[in-house]
Amino acid sequence: MRIGICEDEIAVAQDISNRVSSFFAAQGYACEVESFPDGASFLSAEQRFDLVFLDVRLPDISGLDVARALCEKKDKPVIVFVSAYEQYVFESFEVGTFRYLLKPVDDAVLEKTLRSFLVYYRQNVVIDIPTKEKTYRVRLNDIIYIESAQKHSIVRVNDTDYLSENSFEAHRSLAEYSALIVSPAFFRTHKRFFVNMRYIEKIENNLITLTIGERVEISRRRSAAFNEAYDRYLRTVL
Repeated sequence: MRIGICEDEIAVAQDISNRVSSFFAAQGYACEVESFPDGASFLSAEQRFDLVFLDVRLPDISGLDVARALCEKKDKPVIVFVSAYEQYVFESFEVGTFRYLLKPVDDAVLEKTLRSFLVYYRQNVVIDIPTKEKTYRVRLNDIIYIESAQKHSIVRVNDTDYLSENSFEAHRSLAEYSALIVSPAFFRTHKRFFVNMRYIEKIENNLITLTIGERVEISRRRSAAFNEAYDRYLRTVL
């Protein structure tokens, strides 16, 4: 997960960075946070961000203008405005702001904002599944498991309203997907399986029964790590 902070007050930017990093670490997400002192340097950055904290009053251009530029991008990030001024709240709605936070940002308000974002992120983050016919864009939440098929992999998905099939032969290896997907919901239970733990129905004798009725293995050497990961996952969703 990539997070950008566009804020000219260094102390404020560092404070947000520290609190955001701590929150996502506690939720099991690895995140990269980068700060920018003005709108121009932020807009010239090549990387794509999932979440952006944006000051309204920047030294060069308005944060609202920065947000308008972001709205034109194919992969628009979630925008959270951070400002000492209330008068821009309604104008921020025009650029689809996710939240508008007032300085100094209260701990409880920031945590509530991040939890809301995490719900959105889990429901909307997508990955590519390149197949022989075409490349599909699939929500991470809809993937039940990924199974190794030598240099390729089988991606098994839940019933959705945007896909006509439930299984795809992806021209990506399981190792590639394991590196690509950074989510506490997914765990490599076996050299052959990468499982989304939200679809676990029960666990018996190193076998996971999924909500679709299929079973996948937990290797003995991964059993202890899986139990810890599943316990952490349950704590984040309950």
